[in-house]
Amino acid sequence: MTAGRGYEGGRTRMGTKVLLNVYDLSPANDYLCAVGLGLHHSGVEILGREYSFASGGGIFDSSPKDAPGAKFRESIELGVFEGGSAELQSAISDLREEFGPDKYNLIRRNCNHFSNALVWRLLRRTIPGHVNRLADFGVCCSCFLPKKLLEEAPVGPNAGGRTGGNTGFQVFGGAIEKKEGGGKATTMAFTGSGVTLGSSDSGAGSSLSRIPLLSSLSGGSKGNGDDSLTDRREKARMAALARMNAQSNNSGSE
Repeated sequence: MTAGRGYEGGRTRMGTKVLLNVYDLSPANDYLCAVGLGLHHSGVEILGREYSFASGGGIFDSSPKDAPGAKFRESIELGVFEGGSAELQSAISDLREEFGPDKYNLIRRNCNHFSNALVWRLLRRTIPGHVNRLADFGVCCSCFLPKKLLEEAPVGPNAGGRTGGNTGFQVFGGAIEKKEGGGKATTMAFTGSGVTLGSSDSGAGSSLSRIPLLSSLSGGSKGNGDDSLTDRREKARMAALARMNAQSNNSGSE
């Protein structure tokens, strides 16, 4: 038997249930989750509130299963916390320095890292590996990602979504929401036309011409390239003839 909201991160007679609420940040999760991956946000639900971490806001709490800018996927019951509200707040306070407002990093210190740290303090266990597995893989290539992207959280008090803020982006739904000067503009990610490899699309040539290095490698303007090659060959031929004449004259004088 339970008392209160035991099955919703509330108090039971044996302690307080701890839930991990997992959200989707991209429709691609419909395919990635099947292989143990995914772009996820997470928060720890306990005593009727959900605790998470974001850039600019640091550790924050919100209504359970209602993270802005993300789609709720599932709740995972992790165990029972034997302490009460005071012990919970003490555990969160101990993490505030490590997960401060300016400490967010999409790869090395994100919301899932915070969830894992809080769950470890409460239950001495870790969260399921698939929740943050992409970030673990991303450590290997983080040097290729823009610093601004790494330091912005897709979910949180200052991120794109219903709570507003100064900066942030939302990756769910294939769109990125940028907020500048209090306004909001939505830009679709990965837009524009492409060229199929091996095709004879005339647009490919014009694209290359705007990049000097690629233009030179591809020969630039074909007519100019042929003329230049002919000139170089003619100069080389004339130089060879001059050397042969000089050698002949030297032989005759001897």
